[in-house]
Amino acid sequence: MLFAPPEAPLPWLQRVEAWFQQVAEGVLEGSRIEEGPQGAPVLRLRLHPAAPEVALLATTQERIVVSAETSAAGPGYHRYLVDLLKGLGDLHGISWAPPDEDVGVGDATGYFHTGDVDQVEKHFLGWLQHSVGQVLRMRSLGNSGFALSMRFGHTFQHPGALLTPLGPRDERWLRTVHEEPRQGMDVFPWWNPGVDARERFHRALCRLWTDVVWRPPLLDEERQRLRDVARLLEQAWREDPSLPYPWREWQEVLGYLGKGGTVAEEVHRRALESPGVGPSIGYRRGSVQVALPEGWEIRIPGSLAETRLQDGSWVARDHRRTVRVVPLEDSAEEQLAPTTPERKALELEHHGARVSGRASLHVGPGECRLTALCRSGNRRALCVVSFDDPDEQDWALGTWRSLDHAVSA
Repeated sequence: MLFAPPEAPLPWLQRVEAWFQQVAEGVLEGSRIEEGPQGAPVLRLRLHPAAPEVALLATTQERIVVSAETSAAGPGYHRYLVDLLKGLGDLHGISWAPPDEDVGVGDATGYFHTGDVDQVEKHFLGWLQHSVGQVLRMRSLGNSGFALSMRFGHTFQHPGALLTPLGPRDERWLRTVHEEPRQGMDVFPWWNPGVDARERFHRALCRLWTDVVWRPPLLDEERQRLRDVARLLEQAWREDPSLPYPWREWQEVLGYLGKGGTVAEEVHRRALESPGVGPSIGYRRGSVQVALPEGWEIRIPGSLAETRLQDGSWVARDHRRTVRVVPLEDSAEEQLAPTTPERKALELEHHGARVSGRASLHVGPGECRLTALCRSGNRRALCVVSFDDPDEQDWALGTWRSLDHAVSA
């Protein structure tokens, strides 16, 4: 893809970012510019909670490469993104390269090049049928724990034959959709074109299922996430009150925010009238397996607030518990190696399939801590679990022992 302005890549991308922030207001959830391959700047856009980020890489003053995966969100999102990019091209005189399968350039649906809407929907339904068929085959072999279109980084521990951004699906749904993929259109949060009440409603549902932490917010980003969900639900409801709103969960969100008023009263009334059948929305009500730096992963309660620190460590916490994992270099482990008296405190050992470790556990009134040095091949990590209640000792031990490594070197 070529663009005409003889401008350095970074300032050009900064102007492009400002343009997206203006024209995609209400849809754009976040943007950032970072260093990409060989030092070239790359603009990353998050346009939907069910879709990976869109990347715009400015390799030179004459070339920009755009990459995006739209399968998870649906044909409406695909068309929205294509229209955005074409608007960007018209503004900046971009000459888009023709499709070329050999070099991986082009739109798999053909819509970017032809404008054929029917082919977009046909492509997404074919992708869905193929994906569901793979899940059914794997389930027939006794496998479980499948997810469709879920962002990398978190694996939720939740019942269901297949987890999706709009909730779990059962075996019956899988078989029905495999025979007639149009019966599975409900799995795409953005099927129809345009930004309307249904798109906002489904966007909020995605956030409720995958992102919301079900407790009062600890971090500013958690509070903002709750505000975004409340705003989307209210906008959708005012535009189309007939949609199947999650009144109980909406009430929870407003309660965490401490919001009152006419809308909150209406939500409360509807929540009281709603049948309390089935589990509540929200994968993070249960446990979640989190992918950590350097290939580590750990299982924690979904209610913990997560933060990645500049030193490479990862921290998850709430008001009474904290879990910290620090990947270690060999030299760092030597510095942290316990002295002889401290070695005696490392009274606990764990030997898993890929990870082994030694830990010390201190349990006292109001202050309990487990500190462990963990090993997987030549990888090392420090795991520290702090908790207030001595009765949660078993939880702390289970959290430490859940530390795993994807590939043992």
